[in-house]
Amino acid sequence: MKRLSFVKGPGYVPPSKQADGMFSNEEEYVKFPEIFHAAGAVENYLCDLERMMQVTLRDVLEASKVTADHWELGEDFKKRHFWLEDYCA
Repeated sequence: MKRLSFVKGPGYVPPSKQADGMFSNEEEYVKFPEIFHAAGAVENYLCDLERMMQVTLRDVLEASKVTADHWELGEDFKKRHFWLEDYCA
């Protein structure tokens, strides 16, 4: 994780302490399944952030595995070279 994407918009005063996703070093964006609240002691919320990252990437991996199981099984499913573009590295 290189940086977080913080929630912006009405009702959120900058600097927001609520993140909705993360960016990798390659600038790939991965959305969190829920809003992450960076509150409290930094050593606590950094551990919570690490757990959020692990859970999010596990969910992405599980979803990619399900779709990979169906490569080229029909016209409704994507071929491998198109499937690669749907998921973060």
